[in-house]
Amino acid sequence: MPTAVDVRTILSTVFNFFKTRANQVCAATCDGLVLRMHYRWTFCVLLGGFLTVWYSWYHREVITCVSHFNADTQVRLDYVNICLSYPYVENDSSRRYILFYRWIAWSFFILAQVYYIPRKVSKNFDNARCKKLLEDLAANAHRYDQAEQELVERAARYIIFNLNTHNGLYWKYLSVNVLALFVDIFAMHYFDFILQGRFIQYGFKSYPFIRDPQRFTDYMSQTFPPFVSCEISREHQLVNRRIEKLGCHLTIMELYEKVFLILWVWMIFLTFVTCCYIIFLILMWVPYVRVYLLRTAKPAHASSKVGMVIHAVAKNCKIGDIYLLYRLKGHLSHARFYELMTRLSDPRLFNAQTRQDPPKVIPDGKDKITNNQMDNLRNRHPNMPKDPPVNLEYLHQILENPETMQKHPQHPAQRTPMV
Repeated sequence: MPTAVDVRTILSTVFNFFKTRANQVCAATCDGLVLRMHYRWTFCVLLGGFLTVWYSWYHREVITCVSHFNADTQVRLDYVNICLSYPYVENDSSRRYILFYRWIAWSFFILAQVYYIPRKVSKNFDNARCKKLLEDLAANAHRYDQAEQELVERAARYIIFNLNTHNGLYWKYLSVNVLALFVDIFAMHYFDFILQGRFIQYGFKSYPFIRDPQRFTDYMSQTFPPFVSCEISREHQLVNRRIEKLGCHLTIMELYEKVFLILWVWMIFLTFVTCCYIIFLILMWVPYVRVYLLRTAKPAHASSKVGMVIHAVAKNCKIGDIYLLYRLKGHLSHARFYELMTRLSDPRLFNAQTRQDPPKVIPDGKDKITNNQMDNLRNRHPNMPKDPPVNLEYLHQILENPETMQKHPQHPAQRTPMV
């Protein structure tokens, strides 16, 4: 027997998945909240719209048609298939064909892929070392022991050695946000093209959302008409030299008008937020804005004024360094960030840091080859002296032993002493 599906378990799993993804700390250097609103939030909204519409198409009746000549006669399925693609409404003796009714779901799917493009670009623009530094700070941001001091030391060492080299990181991040804005504009015009020029002004003209359920003259009903006409003529090659007129009810139009209203509000808000954030990134060139971004609370143990320290840091750093410090500020406490600012405020810190570890000179040429030759087995000599020392005590013992002298007689020249 088939087991029952626990809907609560499924919903809990899906909710926990999205909750985990939402609580994940952003540590990428070319990523931020605005970009996540594009490639994560909007992507999920469009994918959810695609699944909702796709489910409605395959699990319920999407159209009901009757003939104008005989409403009791069942309409042929081939006629219904044509009416799904070419329904129309008549306005002032003119026809407007509803060509989008059948393909809305796939439009959601295509735009969901387009909204993921900024994520792919930002991944390619990431700086591996800066990303690792942000990941370490984000992973230990909740700690207040000695680990925070070590992280400050690591961040200060990295920034001092790489000072004035992060301008490319700023320009890459700015370009990704501009790309996200272009994606928003493209999506607005794409939906406007699909809905025959009725999406960009859809929310404004539908306000105050007063409906006309009798004649369907309101803007939402005109954009998504629930009742349409359909005509099968000789051009369709399905009738015998006659014209068949049908009246149809598009049952999913009520769903379309709500979904597109939510999308219109979200895209207007997303485009506005993206424009404001790009303006904020451009304003980083203003000195006053740089000082404002690096402003922090003064700790109790601080001896110098915070304003003087921040002005000195803003003077020593370029736009890319300011952007990186702004990202680091979100993962450090006020006291630790002030300590980092104090180190960066002195222009002599770089020279002092570089003098601590002087570069070692590696010999090259013949000197380097001579050292290798000493370890070569072919040229290695035994480490023994040429004239070993003589043990006199051992020599006297041998000469005084008669048995040894009998076994080894003296040389004839040594038996008779020389006169």
